[in-house]
Amino acid sequence: MLSGMVTGAVPEGTTGAAEHEPPVVDGCTVTVIGLPVPARAHHELEVAGARTRLSGDGLHLQLEHLEIAVRLVGPRYHGELSLHPRACTGGSTHVLKAHPKPARVRFEAPRSVAMRCEDGPDALRDRWWLLTDVPPFDVGHGATLRCEFKSPGYVPLHQRLPLLPGENTVALEMRRLGAPALLP
Repeated sequence: MLSGMVTGAVPEGTTGAAEHEPPVVDGCTVTVIGLPVPARAHHELEVAGARTRLSGDGLHLQLEHLEIAVRLVGPRYHGELSLHPRACTGGSTHVLKAHPKPARVRFEAPRSVAMRCEDGPDALRDRWWLLTDVPPFDVGHGATLRCEFKSPGYVPLHQRLPLLPGENTVALEMRRLGAPALLP
């Protein structure tokens, strides 16, 4: 289990009014759902500006009197949960849902290349886009799109693009018109 020390929180532990009384569990635990296991290594929970790696069963917090935001930060997923001290007592568990970020694609390609996809989001199928103008788009937890690329002076290219949420880099190997075809 992750332990968290943050501004507005008291150290993790138990409290009891006297030595002979059983300890009282206080605080709460934040668990993350919807984050694929391979992505866990690249994401952290942020509480009051401090970041903690994801592992184990969750992040245990004890809040004094401040409402806090717990954020999932990383390259591919995001999420946020607000916690009030009254809701963070008695060992309660709160769920922070991870949401995939929109895919953004940076292309390594010749100038003036346009693309249109045969599948995927409607915005990419409905029209031709210059590579520099392709908007962010939803791929869920990941998708492979079949796309066509055209540029003046180059042979049209059909290529599958395996994409993940967040930033992606795609290299396009386009052949100039009249250049010999490369063997696969």
